[in-house]
Parts: sequence; C-alpha cells; structure tokens
Amino acid sequence: MHCTGPFDRTVDVVVLGLGDAGAVAAVTAHDEGAEVLVIEKQRADDHRPNSRYAAGYFLVPQDVDGAVEYLSAMYAVNGELPLIDPGLIRTWAEETAANPTWLDAHGGAYQKMNIRGEHPSLPGHESIRVYKAQPASAPDGYTGCPMHGFLRSLVAERGIEVRYATAAKRLLTDDRGAVVGVETEGADGAQRIRVRRGVVLAVGGYEASERLKKHYLPVTPVHFYGTEHNTGDGITMAADIGAELWHMNVWPGHFVARFPGAGYTGGTAVDLWGSGRFGPAEGVTPPGSIFVDGSGRRFIREPGKQHTAHLSLLAMDADQLTYPRIPTWWIFDQARFERATLVPTYSGPAGPVQDYTWSADNVAELRRGWIQSAESIPVLARACGLDPETLERTVSRYSEHCAAGVDADFGRDPGTLTPISGDRYFAVPLWPGGSHTAGGPRRDAKARVASIHGGWIDNLYSAGELGSMYGLLYPTGGGSIAECLAFGRIAGRNAAANRTVGS
Repeated sequence: MHCTGPFDRTVDVVVLGLGDAGAVAAVTAHDEGAEVLVIEKQRADDHRPNSRYAAGYFLVPQDVDGAVEYLSAMYAVNGELPLIDPGLIRTWAEETAANPTWLDAHGGAYQKMNIRGEHPSLPGHESIRVYKAQPASAPDGYTGCPMHGFLRSLVAERGIEVRYATAAKRLLTDDRGAVVGVETEGADGAQRIRVRRGVVLAVGGYEASERLKKHYLPVTPVHFYGTEHNTGDGITMAADIGAELWHMNVWPGHFVARFPGAGYTGGTAVDLWGSGRFGPAEGVTPPGSIFVDGSGRRFIREPGKQHTAHLSLLAMDADQLTYPRIPTWWIFDQARFERATLVPTYSGPAGPVQDYTWSADNVAELRRGWIQSAESIPVLARACGLDPETLERTVSRYSEHCAAGVDADFGRDPGTLTPISGDRYFAVPLWPGGSHTAGGPRRDAKARVASIHGGWIDNLYSAGELGSMYGLLYPTGGGSIAECLAFGRIAGRNAAANRTVGS
C-alpha cells in the first residue's frame, strides 16, 4: 500500500511475528544496534506460535559441502534445482551449521541425536545430524518447546518491545515500491509505524486458513497440528505489494488424525508404536499396527517417511474421481491401545501447550467415538465403511509376513513385524497433514523478498516457515527450526545494516 504518511511512530526495524524466526531476527537486529519493535497478533497470555508446539529438533550439517549436495539433490527430484540460486543453498548449509555456535554464545542447551538426513537414497544425506533443544532459560510459567522458551527469554532480557494483541494489516511502500513501514491494528486502533531500516516478515504460514489451503494445496482436507493463528497474513501482505510467492503447493507432512469436538480445530500426529517418538522404541517389541486405504488394503511400508508419507495419499483414481487413500485407516490391536496415548504428548496440541488433554489410557477418546473398536476384524471393517472380507484378508496376509519375518509386499522393517491380535481391534481415520505449510514470499541468501517484477523489494526481509526454502522434499526432522534460526539471524542482521529507506 502506497503511503507517504503521516506516521504514528518511527523505529529502526519492525519484526512481524514472535515465533522462533521472529525472536531470533529481533535479538540479532537489537544486538546490531537497531531499535526494534515486534508486532505479535496473539495475546501475551495466550501466545501459541507453531514454535511452541514443536518438539525442539533442529538439523545441523556436519559437512557443509555434503549438505549442499544433499539439498541440491532434494531440489532435483521434482526438477526445481535449476530455479534455485546455488548461493542460497550454500548459505543455508553454512548458517544452519553455525546454529550450535550461536546457541552456545547465547546460553542455549541441546543434545546431539543419532538421526540423519531423511532420504538415504540421495547423496549427502549422511552429512546431516539432528540435535534437540534442552531446557534452558524461559519466561516464568512458560510451557512448550524449550527452544522457543529460550528464544523468548533472549527477547525479554534485552528489553525488546513486543506489542501483543496487535495485527499487522498492510505493508506500507513509497512511490518506488520500497517498504517504508507497516500498518497495524490493536487495542489503540489502527496505527502506521515507519521504519528507518526495514521490516522482517516472520508471521508463519496458512495452516489455519481453509480458504488458502483450498486455493493452493492439491487436496482437501489437509489438517495441521500447530497454532490456530497462522491464517496467511504474511502471504496477503506480501502479495499486496508484488512479492513473488513460491512453495505454495507443498508441505512437509504425514498422516494426521483429527478429532471433532476436541476444542481444537487442527489435527494431531499419531504415535504408531506407543513409543513416544516417531520410530519404535529400541529393545521393545512394537504392537501390531498397519495402514490401509479405502478398499481395506495396505499401500505403504509403515510408518512411511516422517515428512514425505503424505505424498502417497495424493494418488487419485481418475476414473472414479476419488482419492482412495483419503482417509487412510490406522488399524491396530489391543496391545497398542493399552500401551500409551495414541497421540504424542511431548509436542503438538496434546503436548505441553494442552489445547487438548488426552487421557492416559485412551478410554475417554474411545467413549467420545473418536476411535472405532470391535471384537473382530470384519465388525471393525463395517464400522469404518470398509469391505470386511478385504480387510480380513489384509490382516491375515500381514500376519503371515510377521510369522515369516519378511514383509514381502512393502519391505517393512522386520523388527516392527508384530501381528495384529488380541480380544479387540481398533481403528482411527487419518488424513493428509503435518506441522506447517511452506509457501510464502520467495527470499534470497540475504533474506530479501523477491518481486514479481524481478529483483527484490527494498527494505523487506523474511524468515521462518513463511516462504520456506524447502520444496517438495523436507531434509529431516528439525529442518524448520534450523531454518528459523539461520534466516532469523540473516534477516535481522541485514535489516539492521540497511540504510536505503527513504533514499
């Protein structure tokens, strides 16, 4: 929106959004000598960005050249590589590799995990390791991901002003199209804030906008587990001033459950093994579980890749004009039902933020009708709208694979081949979904936002899941937080150093 004034206030840098990326951008810009104002549309007493729902994993390249090779190979899978600036890929590798050093310098804590790149068929995957944030400093009364609590404490320690319950409505530009400020709306009404140096967009994606999801994602419904406040504000504001968008039709995802009436509108991941992690617990025999499509047949090596399995749900039956794998049905036995909660309680809506408190024995959710249960597989099939004979054959064949110790159909890990057995059987419908969308304004290695007319929109920077650099494929667990830390620093540093506003 073109604006020449008047303005209600002037600061050096405005950061829009107080998730991980916004917090790091604000801290970095402040430490570079800038006067920083953070605009956050959520209330201070109910501040729940995606960052707070996360488990706290972040990837760290152990070899920068190997990480460059890995990310380049990921882009090559769907032909995107020629469109990606090699300098952006190398900057990502170098800056994410530097995340532990930055955390060390600021008093952060983390643990190195034995998790590598998610796609072992691609070169360079072994260069990636995953770390997990450990509790460090956090605001009083904080619950949620320890990384976000730590970053919030850095903002508070510096006395950086955060204006909560205030929504950014428009980016303000001069007659050249350069960003000169932002229009906000809060308790004091509409205000125009001028910037001397720049604006950082870090408001997250569009997981909670049904309109944008139907516009951009290839299927519907898609359910995300995270904040209900990510409604695509950054996409709307950036597009309004001519920003180029990218990665709007992709997201890192898996199979997601959704439970109507929980008081939370999003979805939730499921814990296939009852292990409190994505994979089975070491040294413990996992319970019997499989995924089946609408015909009652298996179609994937369970559990599927953690951030890519949702792609297998998108296969359309062009003759019948249906998506036979939407919903997918999670079929499991009494041992799994009794082992642990069906959904993660270490992250997500049933985690520390407690959008919903899941019962320890799953019984309350069974009584609410969220879980189907029956004394036999055919009866369970009918309750799910599946063909009883087909599902019974599927479970029988899977049991044969378990007895043989080899999954002849999909090559599932032999250590997870436990037959589905017991006095009762259970099922939960699953949908495409994940933790966040990836689309938004395209950025470069300096975190500048691209213009649809070519070049870059002056004085505008972005960081985080809004316009993530990850495309069809996601590198491994913790890719998002790693990007938030890295490009939060880049955006904050370059915004603070910028002197082109008004020139």
